[in-house]
Amino acid sequence: MTPDRMSASGTTSRRSALGMLSVIPLAASQALAPPGRAEARSGSPSGPAPPWLRPGGAYDRFVRKLADEDQFSGTVLLAWHGKPSLIRSYQMANKAAGIPNRADTIFALASLTKFFTGLAVVQLAAAGKLNFYETLGAYLNGFPPGVADTVTVHQLLTHTSGIADFMRSQAWWKAADSWTTRAAAFDGTLAVLRRLPLDFTPGTRYAYSNSNYFLAGAVTARASGQPYWDYLPRHVFTPAGMSSTGFYPGNQWLTDPRIAHNYGPRQTGGKRQDVTRELVMAGLPNGWDGAGGAFSSAVDLQRFALALQKGALLGGAWTEVAGNGKHPISPAQQNPDQAPSQTTLIGYGTEERIVGGQRAFGHTGALGVPVKGSSIPGGGSTSLSIYPDLGVVAVVLSNYFLYPGIGTFLREQDRIITRRRS
Repeated sequence: MTPDRMSASGTTSRRSALGMLSVIPLAASQALAPPGRAEARSGSPSGPAPPWLRPGGAYDRFVRKLADEDQFSGTVLLAWHGKPSLIRSYQMANKAAGIPNRADTIFALASLTKFFTGLAVVQLAAAGKLNFYETLGAYLNGFPPGVADTVTVHQLLTHTSGIADFMRSQAWWKAADSWTTRAAAFDGTLAVLRRLPLDFTPGTRYAYSNSNYFLAGAVTARASGQPYWDYLPRHVFTPAGMSSTGFYPGNQWLTDPRIAHNYGPRQTGGKRQDVTRELVMAGLPNGWDGAGGAFSSAVDLQRFALALQKGALLGGAWTEVAGNGKHPISPAQQNPDQAPSQTTLIGYGTEERIVGGQRAFGHTGALGVPVKGSSIPGGGSTSLSIYPDLGVVAVVLSNYFLYPGIGTFLREQDRIITRRRS
């Protein structure tokens, strides 16, 4: 989820294009999940997946209709108690090359990356290597006292730090033109953040900011003694069996046939412009890291959700810390990339919502880039939702931007998944 999708300049030059951050037979899809079964909570439904979560059911029909109208391109996956009950892929991953989307197609995740970053911080807290109450200055130097001695790790993770979003900084856009490596982008972004003023007194309110999770990634690196992009593969991706997930450079995004390209809105004649190069030029993937630099597939994200629920990434009590909301936000503070709900609480890398009396937690992602002649951006939309009391996981990866945001899609998803069994 990234609320601001336009650059500070509003143009479409190299850095002004802002990166926001086929059908698979079901029998074959069962082999995609790692061995084992997610632990069901007490009172959780059991038995076979309900009809609305299986091929031909309500969810399947919902997504197929969007795809038939060319409003959805990508992959959706539903898992019931740890095993896929529905996998569908639509449209093309690379239209020019004729490569279709598949269950193992890799997508740029944008802000869904924050789920991994929050988990990494909780892992390090569980290992005694950091504390949520510690201030930023305990881990990173060079910040002014009003930030270093005041902003806490907890406030970074809950978007209550008051630190302005670096994507709104002209200094960041200008400096980003010279970065050619991930290390240079990381150091350069950190240098810009050290000079940014606070938007409000830390802890007094909520404001979504990519700076928070970039800094959470930097804290992860300092506390672990490893670069952020090395820590995640070693401690999250590999233990979860996420063989296709990583931090891929821009040239690989453009050339690797496994990675989906991203497209703009429909133009006259029904064509869609490939906007992948514009997203690469806008600083993705270099320069985002903990805020939105990861790539993954639907299959890998289902494996991640299963590993988290089974305690393979954290011990039981710490898994609850990672999955529960911490700071409530009002409906007025939600944006189109959040699913509307009765209650929304920001967690450590997650957004928890209550819908139909059921919990759902996870994160969304938005890739947005302006397209000439259109008020609708190009890019993509992503989401991972875990419904722990129902034993359901839902993955949505689209290489179209789901306008006005994936929240509209998730509203219908929530309605279908949380319905009562008949």
